[in-house]
Amino acid sequence: MIERSSKQRHEIEGSRIRALYGHSVPGRMAKTPGVPPAALFHGTAAGSVLAILAGGLRPMQRQYAHLSVDRATAYSVGRRKNATAAVLVIRASEAHARGVRFWLGNQMVWLADYIPPAFIREDSGG
Repeated sequence: MIERSSKQRHEIEGSRIRALYGHSVPGRMAKTPGVPPAALFHGTAAGSVLAILAGGLRPMQRQYAHLSVDRATAYSVGRRKNATAAVLVIRASEAHARGVRFWLGNQMVWLADYIPPAFIREDSGG
């Protein structure tokens, strides 16, 4: 399952399988801090865009806010939340330079505690 999954949500650690993102475990999972790429993307329901642009991106019921390295993945994530998906562009390197901390989730996902609205814009597709 782990080798064939395109989502990379689990890993083998010793003789145990564990979830990479800690969705179902108490406490906060420690992640490796890192310097993000210039831009990251967040997929969400279109109805959530105005609230995120006004108040920033928060983890909500997760331990971290999840950010994708490409638009297509972000759009796919947004479609899981609502048929009318939207993609937000995160100016990640600029946010990082201003003190926002990022953690590497896997090759396709970066994590953050909070992204202030100043670093977020709605994607125009380009």
